[in-house]
Amino acid sequence: MNFLRKSLLYKLVGAFSVLSLVTISLVTFIAYIRAKESLKDSIFERLNVAVSLKEFELNQWMGNQKREAILLASSPDIKNRTGRLFDSSKDEQKHQENTHFLFAYFSKIISIKPDIQDISILTNAGIVQLSTDESQVGTYQGLGNTITYFEPGQTKVVPNIYTSSLTGKSTITLATPITNEAGQRQAVLAITLNLKAVDRLIREKTGLGTTGETYLVKQLNGKNVFISGEGTEAASAETKNDSTNIKSKAIDTVMRGIDGSGLYLNYEGIPVIGVYHWLGENNLGLLAEIAQKEAFQPAVKLAGDIILIGFSTAGVLLVLIYCLAYQIAKPVLIITNAAAEIETGKFEPGRLESVKHRLDELGRLARVFQSMAKQVYVREQKLKRQVAELQIEIDQTKKARQVAEITETDYFQSLRQKAKQLRRHRNGT
Repeated sequence: MNFLRKSLLYKLVGAFSVLSLVTISLVTFIAYIRAKESLKDSIFERLNVAVSLKEFELNQWMGNQKREAILLASSPDIKNRTGRLFDSSKDEQKHQENTHFLFAYFSKIISIKPDIQDISILTNAGIVQLSTDESQVGTYQGLGNTITYFEPGQTKVVPNIYTSSLTGKSTITLATPITNEAGQRQAVLAITLNLKAVDRLIREKTGLGTTGETYLVKQLNGKNVFISGEGTEAASAETKNDSTNIKSKAIDTVMRGIDGSGLYLNYEGIPVIGVYHWLGENNLGLLAEIAQKEAFQPAVKLAGDIILIGFSTAGVLLVLIYCLAYQIAKPVLIITNAAAEIETGKFEPGRLESVKHRLDELGRLARVFQSMAKQVYVREQKLKRQVAELQIEIDQTKKARQVAEITETDYFQSLRQKAKQLRRHRNGT
C-alpha cells in the first residue's frame, strides 16, 4: 500500500482501473434494469394473451357443455321418458323399463362424450331419481345443499362448482329444467362434467416457458380452492373436503372480482410475475404466472455477458492504460531523478535531453528545469571556485602567521642569549 501511495504510475493505473470498474458496473446495472423492464412488459403481454385465450377457450368449452345439457333436456325422448318415469313410479315394471332406457341412453352419451362424467335426473324436490353414477340415486341434492342447482323461478342452465364429497376434488355440475308439454318444470337434468378437459386446457403452457402455470380458483365455503391447474393434484390430498385455503396476493385480489397483474409471491411462496382475471360468467378466478427467476433469466444473462465482456475489455484497457501511464510517468521520473542528482551534486545536463524536446507541459517543465539546473550548476561551480579561492587565501594567511610567529620566537631567543652572555662577561670581570 505504501508503494501504491508513493508510485505515480500505479496511482494512475489504479485510478483508471477504479473508473473502469465503476463504469462497467454502472453500465451493467442500467442494462439489467432496462432489460428487466422490457422483459416484464413483454411477459405481461404474453400472460395477458394467454389468459384471454384460455378465458375464450374456457367459455367456449363451458358453452358447449351448456348446449349439450339444453339439447338433452329438450329432447322429446328425454321429456317423455322422464314424465313416464315419474308417472310409472308405482308400476314397477314400467318404472324399470323407463329407468333402463334412460340409463342406457345417458351411458351411451357419456361413452361418446368424454367431457361428461355422469348424468342425473332429479325431482323438483332435489332427490336424485336416476343417475349413471348409481351411488347417487336416492340422495338429496336440494335447494338447501351446497350444490344448489336452482334458485326459485330460475330456468336457465346454471354451472355449479363445488367440492365432491366422494373424491374431495372440485366438480362442476350443469343443471337445466326438464319441462313438460305445458312448459312446466317436471324434473331437473344435471350433468357432472369431467374436468380433465378443462385441466388440459388450463395447464397448456403455450409460450409460458418451463415454470409457466395457469390455474382456476374458486371460493367455496369461504375458502379459496383450486378448480384446475397444476396445484390441484399436488394439493388434492391436503385439500380433501376443502380443508385448505390457498392464498396469495393475486388470489385474494381476483376473488374480490378485481383484474390485475404484478410481481408477487404465489401460493407456494415463490416469486412470480403474473396476470389474473375474474371470470364473472363462471364465478372463477383465472391466473397465469411465471417464476421471476425464469422470466428475468435473459436479463441476468445479459448482465453476465456485459460483465464478462466488460472485464475482458477492462483487462486489455488496463494494459494500454499502464503503457500510457508509463509514458506519462517516465518524464516525471527522469525529472525527479535529475532533481535528486542536483541534490547529491551529480547532475548531468544531458539527462533531460529526451524530455525537453516534448511539445507538451512535461517538455516545457523539462526545459525550465534544465535551465534552472544549469543556473544552479553555474552558481554552484562559481561558489565552489570562490570557496577554493577563499580556502587558498586562508591557507596563505595561516602560513604567513606561522612564519611571523617563528621569526618573533627566534628574535626573542637571540635577545635572551645576548643577555646571558653579558651577565657572564660582567661576572668574569
